[in-house]
Amino acid sequence: MRVGILPWLFVLAACGAAADAPAPAAPSPVIATTTPLSTPAPAPAVSAVGGRLRAHDGSPLRTGSFALQRNGFMKPVVSGSLAADGSFRVEVEPGLYTLVIGAVDHAQISRPLLLAGAVEVEGELGTYPRPEPGEVLQLRLQWLDAEDKPLAEEWRPAARTPAGTYRLGLADRPQRAAKLRYQLSREYGTHNGPVADSYESDGGGDFWSVLALAGRDALELDLAALPPAGKPARIEWRGEPPDQRAVRLYRETWEPRSAALQRSMMAPDGKLLEPTAAQRATLAALAAEARAEADAAGDDDTRMLLRLAYLDVFPVLDDPADAREQADWVLARVDPLDPRLGLFSSVPFHLGRVLDTADESFAARAEAWLGHATDHPDAELALAALQQLLFRADARGLDDRVAALYTRVREPRFAGNLTAGFVTKQFDPDRALQPGKLFPDFEFPALAAGAPAVKGADRRGRPYFIEFWATWCGPCVAGMPELHAAYAAVNNLQAGPGEDALRKLGPAERPDIEFVFVSLDQKPGDVEAFRAQQWSMPWTHAIVGPEDAGGVWERFGFMGIPMGVLVDGAGTIVALSNDLRDHELLPTLQQAARATPAAALPARAIGRP
Repeated sequence: MRVGILPWLFVLAACGAAADAPAPAAPSPVIATTTPLSTPAPAPAVSAVGGRLRAHDGSPLRTGSFALQRNGFMKPVVSGSLAADGSFRVEVEPGLYTLVIGAVDHAQISRPLLLAGAVEVEGELGTYPRPEPGEVLQLRLQWLDAEDKPLAEEWRPAARTPAGTYRLGLADRPQRAAKLRYQLSREYGTHNGPVADSYESDGGGDFWSVLALAGRDALELDLAALPPAGKPARIEWRGEPPDQRAVRLYRETWEPRSAALQRSMMAPDGKLLEPTAAQRATLAALAAEARAEADAAGDDDTRMLLRLAYLDVFPVLDDPADAREQADWVLARVDPLDPRLGLFSSVPFHLGRVLDTADESFAARAEAWLGHATDHPDAELALAALQQLLFRADARGLDDRVAALYTRVREPRFAGNLTAGFVTKQFDPDRALQPGKLFPDFEFPALAAGAPAVKGADRRGRPYFIEFWATWCGPCVAGMPELHAAYAAVNNLQAGPGEDALRKLGPAERPDIEFVFVSLDQKPGDVEAFRAQQWSMPWTHAIVGPEDAGGVWERFGFMGIPMGVLVDGAGTIVALSNDLRDHELLPTLQQAARATPAAALPARAIGRP
């Protein structure tokens, strides 16, 4: 499954296995006071990381944690709690890590570090921006029994009271619930609330507020009891090499401005990016300014690093000429084994996107570069290069090449890496979802209360397109125009001109290709509101509750959504997500429809459950 691309500059990664998984913190303003060092000595056998952090106002932190992670690996190399004075210190092998520091009431900091000596961090953490929630505050809840074993997890709304607080009734809690963990929702992820008996790390750099339920019939939250919102961090980094310092300062200048502009382009539902022509022009001007700063750096090495940082902050993948120019620059100037390349996430992806339309001469150079990058010391970057080569070989039908590359993915150094797991789901020879195999039988609850379950057995004899999706998934929402247009075209519906007509599209009485969408949302109301307010989605709907979602991911063998599968009348998989996106969607559906005689289609109508 490739990454979804919205028009022009926007790149939306495929959504992961859970909407409420801890997300990276949104960039926050940082007032940097870094002390530069001279050229570092040869790397020692052991590197040290330590420091001391304080609250935004200089006072001691309540509770804090730290973790050093390898890129792409969920399990940290080392982690622990900050001491009472906010200090920590660890020793690790030299290499590329991400340092994550979090604390109660404060925004986490996440910083990539290429360690080759001692690095110290000291200063005051900042606080998250906190938009006014309005009449409802969404809370993430975990119910625990008396032995701290999880009973259920869910999102619930807390209603605003006349006093301006937010109240959540607790009377309908699960049986045997003795303790509650909760977090407040924020724009990107969640964090602790103002009322707690204690605090616990959520494993992603933020904290739960934890409450004993005995004697409590409601939770009332006064957001004014939290520290002031949007306080910038004031952090000093000692021992940071000058080249990494230059990259960090560049990111701290441009990432917040780019992120703020992209947030301003979001639709009211917070999920769909709808840039206007004026907004695109503003972003283009901002990107040009950032690129000029990178190109004006005082030496060749710094210019190279800042241009790589620019590609991370401003991907230019929907301007073919500029994308090719950037890719040519990478091939000419960037060593695929430079250890610092692991500090940047976009280079293999950028080359892979250009490869889709490249001439053979460029393709040979790009594949050679990616081939060298598969030996990069940073596992995540090596896997990103392998992934692009696998996509390329698979698209060209080079089965032996795919098999050889997949063998590399199974190397021990990639064990436990998320990208390795993602690639395995796509290219494992024994995977459940691949063309030519039978699609697993299924039975899902219908979205509409009281409607019959949505079953695979009921669809035998006719083709259907099944997609796993959610309203919280950016690429899922971004694909709605193409999905509605394809549904109308393949089923001979007259949608009328313009996007507004597509948004209100009605159902086909006897579809040549039935659409079956299985939602991974928390509750049916999320999907119903989306269909009423955004896109009609006039086809068959099912929903998988949060308690069953894990089993669906595992059984069907995918790691991200949207995940689409086209199934023929015999129940055999015809095509998967790569061929069911963007301009590939409609031709693939039409070919399947032509392969099914009209007489084979059932006479009964299909409604909108």
